[in-house]
Amino acid sequence: MRILVTGHKGYIGGHLFNALKETENVVHGIDLKEGDDIIHCLPDEEYDIVFHMAALPRVQFSVENPSYTMRHNVYATSVLLEWAKNHKVKRFIFSSSSAIYGDNGFPNSPYGLHKLLSEKECQLYSQVYGLDTVCLRYYNVYSKDQQYGGSYSTVISAWMEMVRTGAPLRIDGDGKQTRDFVHVDDIVNANIFCMHYEDQFSGSCYDIGSGQTFSLNDIKTMIKEEIDADFITAPSRAGDIRHTEMRDNNLAKLGWLPAKNFTTEIKTYFKEITNE
Repeated sequence: MRILVTGHKGYIGGHLFNALKETENVVHGIDLKEGDDIIHCLPDEEYDIVFHMAALPRVQFSVENPSYTMRHNVYATSVLLEWAKNHKVKRFIFSSSSAIYGDNGFPNSPYGLHKLLSEKECQLYSQVYGLDTVCLRYYNVYSKDQQYGGSYSTVISAWMEMVRTGAPLRIDGDGKQTRDFVHVDDIVNANIFCMHYEDQFSGSCYDIGSGQTFSLNDIKTMIKEEIDADFITAPSRAGDIRHTEMRDNNLAKLGWLPAKNFTTEIKTYFKEITNE
């Protein structure tokens, strides 16, 4: 198969791209980091599968720059969908986000709204043009190699960096906010699962998470069981969701299951930091 990955230089896209390069498929990437803007730089060749990973995913950045992020998150997706329709793409796999849910069923941030709008357009393209699309709503993605300060930086990568530099670990708010953390390897496997799925998705949307939730205070306890760390409190951030939890419409119903155990991973990461 011929496969195109947008955002192949990013955190999740990079992991997926590297995994696909190990297969017998022909895999190409396009990324703004290399000066290739989807809006202007799409190739003329035909592809079987498109993984649309490219986005500006930082919630706070979208709060501060709503129209700029809409251009890259919504308009760029629209351009790519039209290109996919015109180039006979067989399946379009869109990286969405649990941010579409917000706290009360509606996004708390421009980023969440952008993902929701693009989901609707994916569904429209399946309905009107027959392009098979599927939207994968990622929860909080993490891994040991997650870059601190990067687009997908989580509290995990932030706290690991603070431990390395000897800084106190900052908790925004009361620490009772909960998250469903899913390992980047599980995200990659979910995408590849969708690539090989034999039936049509027809615009369906699925949650991709671990199925377990942890509060920041829970993670604080895990860390303190492994290392001696100091924590400080800071104000809550605008646009942050209070609680995230994978819904019933998750990919596990089709046979995909996450493999990584969050508690085991986190304890290992912070224990290993002391031996670096």
